[in-house]
Amino acid sequence: MAALLGTIGLLVPVAFGQQDNESQSQIAFDDVDSCMACHAEQQERQAGGTAARVDLAALNASPHKDLKCQGCHSSITSFPHTAEMMKTKASCASCHAEQQDAYLLSAHAKPDKSPGDHPTCANCHATGADPHAVFSSKTWTRRDAIKICGDCHSQTERMQRYNVDTDAVHSYKESFHGKALLRFGMERAANCIDCHRSHDVLASSNPASPVHRNNAAQTCSQQGCHPGAQMNFAMSGVGHLRLKVKESVILQAEALFFHWLTVGTILFLLGGVAFDLRRRVFSRDSIPASGRLVGFLISTSFLFLLSALGMAYLKIGNAPWSAIAAFTLMGLAFLFYFLRPRRPKAAAEGRRYTRFTVAQRVQHILLAVSFTLLVITGMPLRFAETEWLSHVYILFGGLQGARLTHRVAAVVMIATWIWHTLYLFYRWHKAGYSLKSWTMWPTRKDFSDFFGTIKYHLGLAKEEPKFDRFQFREKFDYFAVYWGMPIMVFSGLVLWFPIYFGNRLPEIGLSFAYIAHSDEAILAFLAIVTWHMYNAHFNPDRFPMSRVFLTGELTREEMEREHPLELERIESASPDSSAGEQKPT
Repeated sequence: MAALLGTIGLLVPVAFGQQDNESQSQIAFDDVDSCMACHAEQQERQAGGTAARVDLAALNASPHKDLKCQGCHSSITSFPHTAEMMKTKASCASCHAEQQDAYLLSAHAKPDKSPGDHPTCANCHATGADPHAVFSSKTWTRRDAIKICGDCHSQTERMQRYNVDTDAVHSYKESFHGKALLRFGMERAANCIDCHRSHDVLASSNPASPVHRNNAAQTCSQQGCHPGAQMNFAMSGVGHLRLKVKESVILQAEALFFHWLTVGTILFLLGGVAFDLRRRVFSRDSIPASGRLVGFLISTSFLFLLSALGMAYLKIGNAPWSAIAAFTLMGLAFLFYFLRPRRPKAAAEGRRYTRFTVAQRVQHILLAVSFTLLVITGMPLRFAETEWLSHVYILFGGLQGARLTHRVAAVVMIATWIWHTLYLFYRWHKAGYSLKSWTMWPTRKDFSDFFGTIKYHLGLAKEEPKFDRFQFREKFDYFAVYWGMPIMVFSGLVLWFPIYFGNRLPEIGLSFAYIAHSDEAILAFLAIVTWHMYNAHFNPDRFPMSRVFLTGELTREEMEREHPLELERIESASPDSSAGEQKPT
């Protein structure tokens, strides 16, 4: 204070001439410059830092730039500032009474358990909580509001003092609202203020809160967001899924089930691929059709892919580099495959055997194309925190284009599924309702072949079992589709029409559908990448691609290697026939 008075003593005589102390104490502040004589940054340093510094540049950039200091500091009437004057703090309520009244009723106006716990006007409306550096809320972007709320609500210790769950922030960012707005720029997606309001934020347990269960439906319906929404939809938890899962034992059990189903299935499938590679590439009595070097590159690529998947799942290391190494090695495998010496053309020719009908090939292509589009348009939204994935949507003109493509692909997949199911019943009827027409139906031989293959890989059997028209690997692929399709279709329809189904299902219905759809999609994608693609195309005996899904035919060499029992049956029945009579389902 002494330094401040000293500074004032230097300034006042210059401005007003020598006056007595009494007249000095009656000097009024008619403009900002009068105050800035002491409170500007330069004068603060001269006064030893005892005067409160005012950032004049920030003040001039604020909505208050035309106000005089006494507009807010009306209790400060003269030099020097008396202790009584300093007791009265500037109040935003003098101009913003309505907002102040709303704030005083809000959850943010509760007493602090630790100083500074609850936000003040300056915390939200000023840069660095400097009341002179106020910025207009009209300049906020919708992302700014989320950041302002999230900066406080993500502080674990601070929130724990008031029993507020910090997962509210993370779960919002993982919701469709959060991803659409923060990652993909959909400005009409809801942010914190849209649902919780701003000055009059209330706890969800407060009956007056817009997110209280009695009011939530009206909040969801506002501004045309979700017209027709009712309580079950509004309380479904899809905006804060983590919080809903914590409340529901059923959702916890579902999430746990899919988690271990995915982990267990993929580990099992990867183990099968690893054993198969060891036998085909590194066994002394086996040389893969693509060559040992190509087989070694495929195996190494597979190991790096395993590493990438493991690190991504555990969120450790640098998974993208392992993935890049896997793709690089696979690229080298393609290069060396095409550079290897070619067999004489005559040796590659021979009889061909019908494997798939035209209808089956068309069904497979439609399924493959629609599945690929669903993955490309679905995974960037599921893993929106992975920045490079979000750029995929550029191919579709943004999020809206990707959503449209996703739904069109879904319709194609559903139509293909229905077509194939009707096709099965047609064949069943044509065969006199005999299950033998369903050649993909599991038999005791499949179980025997499965255990026989395990014994062979473990060195407990000298030979691998001989397979018939379809082996257990192919049947596993086939029935995986029939396991996953109903889950994906019905959960997808619930998410496609959330208000219709959300109003009619229990409160956890939408969350249940989201978990099922999302996790089953991940399982299907991983199974296709690690199991189906290997067995169908990247197996060293089939590399770089099996063309049977295009031509519908296999060579005699392929039949001998992959379906010897079917080959024996065909040739014993008709030695001169170029194709078998059986048609696959």
